[in-house]
Amino acid sequence: MPGGFESKLAIVTGATSGIGAAVSRRLSAEGATVIGIGRRGDALASEAHHAEGRFIPVCADLADPRARALAIAEIKERAPRIDMLINNAGEAAYATPCELGAAGWHALFELNLHAAVELAVELAPRIAPGGHLVNVSSVTARFAPNARFAAYAASKAALDRATEALRLELDPLGVHVTSLAPGLVDTPLYDKVTGFAAARDKIARQVPRWLSAADVADAILWIVTRPAHIVVAELVVMPLGQGR
Repeated sequence: MPGGFESKLAIVTGATSGIGAAVSRRLSAEGATVIGIGRRGDALASEAHHAEGRFIPVCADLADPRARALAIAEIKERAPRIDMLINNAGEAAYATPCELGAAGWHALFELNLHAAVELAVELAPRIAPGGHLVNVSSVTARFAPNARFAAYAASKAALDRATEALRLELDPLGVHVTSLAPGLVDTPLYDKVTGFAAARDKIARQVPRWLSAADVADAILWIVTRPAHIVVAELVVMPLGQGR
């Protein structure tokens, strides 16, 4: 049975797998209409089928500025009013700064920072008073565990500072702005990270049970269901055993 989001519209990026898919499914199950952005048309179509009319697919690679602009234009046509914007899409890298190279740095920031900021800036005028902007960051933004995570950590730290500025600007308008920093999450994101397999196995021995995408979706649902006078400015969620 739908919950208390029947009249709400949410934008979720990275909506076809991992955290984004889990959030989209939870919101649509609660009655919200979700505009889900992802790169894979087949996966978007599958999400739309299972959501029974409460999932509107937008196929776009948000790392591409031109595709990003087209996606934003499509959202503006479909959504004169937005209740939740969940900037979740992101990529990770496991390489030292020099190994990653200038092009790698640029690509990482294009999706992890620029896409989230551009969506927030362009769509903020449509977020209704009482609405929410949630930017998904990472605990690495607070403490990069090693040089191979430094570029990813830097992109998320930059997102944190941008989120703070957005909060200062949007809070007087009644928009709740949150930075959510998950720790280790068992998602397909890490499957795409070159050179991370051995490190992942080592970390898994130290922290056997990571967060699930559903755990992070629960955190986001908790954020957006606080009483209207409460702003969850920052939330850090980690699995037991990670520590920091």
